[in-house]
Amino acid sequence: MSFSRYINLHLIINHLINFIQKCHVNVFVCDCFSKINRMHQRNSNSNNKEKEIVILRSKGNVLRAAVKTDFPCCLIEKDEILKIQFINNNGNASTEQKPTIDDTSKPETLVTFYIHTTGGQKKKLLMKNRNLRLKVEDVCVYAFKEEDCITALKRDGRFIDYIFQKYCALSEMDSETIYEMSIPAEHLHQKHFQVIVISDIDLPDSQNALGITKTESDSTLELRTKPKVQNFFREEYDKSVQSFSKVRKVKEIMRLSESVCQIRVEGSAPVKATGFLLFGKFILTNAHVIKNFDPFTWKIHDPIKAAFGFEQKSDKGNVTVVSVKDTFAARHQGTEEGNHFDFALLELNGEIPETFPRLLKSYAKDNCTATGEVCIVGHPNSEVKKIDPCFIIGRGKRQKVEIEHVSENIKFYHIMTQQSMKEKWSFSKNQMTYNSCFFHGSSGSPVFDRKCRLIGIHTGGFAYRGEGKIRSVMEYAYAMQPILDKIKTLAEDKNRTDILEYLNDTNNYLNMTQKDQEMADVSGSQIEL
Repeated sequence: MSFSRYINLHLIINHLINFIQKCHVNVFVCDCFSKINRMHQRNSNSNNKEKEIVILRSKGNVLRAAVKTDFPCCLIEKDEILKIQFINNNGNASTEQKPTIDDTSKPETLVTFYIHTTGGQKKKLLMKNRNLRLKVEDVCVYAFKEEDCITALKRDGRFIDYIFQKYCALSEMDSETIYEMSIPAEHLHQKHFQVIVISDIDLPDSQNALGITKTESDSTLELRTKPKVQNFFREEYDKSVQSFSKVRKVKEIMRLSESVCQIRVEGSAPVKATGFLLFGKFILTNAHVIKNFDPFTWKIHDPIKAAFGFEQKSDKGNVTVVSVKDTFAARHQGTEEGNHFDFALLELNGEIPETFPRLLKSYAKDNCTATGEVCIVGHPNSEVKKIDPCFIIGRGKRQKVEIEHVSENIKFYHIMTQQSMKEKWSFSKNQMTYNSCFFHGSSGSPVFDRKCRLIGIHTGGFAYRGEGKIRSVMEYAYAMQPILDKIKTLAEDKNRTDILEYLNDTNNYLNMTQKDQEMADVSGSQIEL
């Protein structure tokens, strides 16, 4: 857009008065109204003092879109004519003519987008002044790039409160793209939308679907309609299955799965989960699995056993069951510097065959970034060992998945919001997300990338109960490197030299060069955790 030092205001009152008012680009349209107001007041044939001013643009992607009187002059195009009209105010819309922001000296920080004055099927009336919908088809809204759409629409002041209280979205005109209203405004620039109602259920305080992705802002956060979303899932899932269906990959995963065990917590409230041999006689699982312990001494009050080879219920003879020592070797559950931890390192009492792989040997120290495809090995639903190939949901795609899940399960929306507020659903920087069929019993499962490298520990999901069964928006794991760093710190504090020997010996980690050569046939882009 090229900016002139003035704008041409073409005033129309009763189709009689026309003139040009010269205004500086760093002011607002209402600052140029002194001459308009004087002429307006002298016009004895009109009584427009309490009427709403409608300013129609002659340029832009949507012609004749109405702007407010606080519209920044720097966004008016060179030689653009503004046609000013007056409409009756039904009492809901403001007639004030004053700026709502302080600074417009940097037009590069501002964007504009267009909203149809008639909403979708569930809510036709969007404007506070119903006469505005009868007079113009579209309004032009300005916003700062970094602020969300809701903030811009509230500042605009022409829209009814309903669209901020219900689960609404922006449907781009002439396309199949739907945007959540919490999206940063920079992604809406020069686009034309209709407001649609996804659900008329009251939102708590935010337009963000569940609050999970409210801090996500590092990509275009747009939602495709169902056919396109379904294609996205289908294509990504097919690639995941294809990657792990190669015979050599399957064999490697099967070999590594020998280290995966079922954690059996006995006692008055028995629990079953998953763990895996990390190094030596130490197995890693989730801290939340074991609840009955002394937080000061780390002494575990319930007996625990690890069952290796539980792959068929009728074949118990091939299951190796080993008891676990009654004190944590290391444990941490909480958040530090943006990383969330939920791990427990347990030490086995008995000997484990050396043929069982230690998965630290499958971890490339400081060099494991999650790729598109991952594979989880564990004991979901406390059953026999299973494998689930799935794909990482990158940071930029999490909001798509969240909104799509809500729209497909809208009858559970109230339950989801209650659960999200109760558990304070959010993301940490060491968290990777995916869609998996692994639920209860699979906590503590190892997560492998497309090169069969250990990258994380499966921990849980954003779950809720609906119609008698557990449902989940998405599942997640925590990356290995922060966990290993924390184990090392705890081992130093506890003077566990045996653990430190394993962690400090580079021979216990994956030889990257060798592994990369073995897996060189696999290619693909990396997705940041």
